[in-house]
Amino acid sequence: MAIFHYTIKIVGRSKGKSIISASAYLNGDVMKNEETGRISYYTSKKEVVYTRLMMCENAPPEWQIVPEENIKRFQKSVRYKRSEDKEAALKKFKITFQKQRLWNEVLKIEKSADAQLGRSFEFALPKEWSRQEQIQYTTDYIQKTFVDRGMCADWSIHDKGDGNPHVHLLLTMRPFNPDHSWGKKEVKDWGFVRDKNGNIVIDESHPNWWQDKKNPDRHGIRIPVLDENGIQKIGARNRLQWKRVLTDANGWNNPKNCELWRSEWAKVCNEHLPLHNQVDHRSYEKQGKLQIPTIHEGADARKIEQKFLAGQEIKGSWKVAENQIIKQQNTLLQKILDTFGKVSGALSLWKERLNDIRRK
Repeated sequence: MAIFHYTIKIVGRSKGKSIISASAYLNGDVMKNEETGRISYYTSKKEVVYTRLMMCENAPPEWQIVPEENIKRFQKSVRYKRSEDKEAALKKFKITFQKQRLWNEVLKIEKSADAQLGRSFEFALPKEWSRQEQIQYTTDYIQKTFVDRGMCADWSIHDKGDGNPHVHLLLTMRPFNPDHSWGKKEVKDWGFVRDKNGNIVIDESHPNWWQDKKNPDRHGIRIPVLDENGIQKIGARNRLQWKRVLTDANGWNNPKNCELWRSEWAKVCNEHLPLHNQVDHRSYEKQGKLQIPTIHEGADARKIEQKFLAGQEIKGSWKVAENQIIKQQNTLLQKILDTFGKVSGALSLWKERLNDIRRK
């Protein structure tokens, strides 16, 4: 079975993460944070084998324009003059410039201290695919799953040649209006009764049932606002008061999306992999496997471990150490299962022989 790896994180101000730095790392290039003046350098990352920016339909078209003066300035740089493929170097510069513009525009609109700036993905590519197949299938998946829904996608393929090609993807989290201006992340809506799983309870016979005439999919049992005596409050014009809540304006933050996006990528992989090498996006528990899942290490943990092995750090990464223990435990679990299988097989054979004797 091919390896399935797919993680999703939020890049936010409250976590001290830089969306500009994240994009520069993804792109393997230099980017400037116009808000802080800080410059992120990742030009030494040679594993970036493909990079792209996919803008949604309503994104401002002028954000993709690279001024001629910036192009001329880059062509005078040492990096451009030393590049073996100047056409490729210029193409990457333009993409990087566009990405830098996008994320600096995000920083301008997302001002709050706890603002969510972008959604970060990392997922494995089947090594059985050619480079062109990796690019094509990933492009189709990102276009259909994210860009067509109004998100802008900043992504790259990283491949060190160690059999672990993977995609890094950053998505915008605020929609655009048809006039190319930023839209709202959240809107006020009725507070509907929900079940323990967070789903809206459907009961059209309930006296508080409500349904939007213009948008029938917007419906539910409204929650009344009560006074200290438990009686529903009455507001202006003698209207009954109902609970109002802030809700996700576009549905992008629905927790169920994580499982949906994972399953959609698994579907893409399996459409282009042989039957004997299919992937499964489900957890070990849902697959019915008695196996302990490893934890995601991430780039920082791997850097720490590399420095530790090179004698540059006193301690290695605790995440790498934890995964080594988990792998040992899984090996032991597999031996137990194999032994149990042999015993179970022997018991079944003994039972069949006993039944044969009884029939005779």
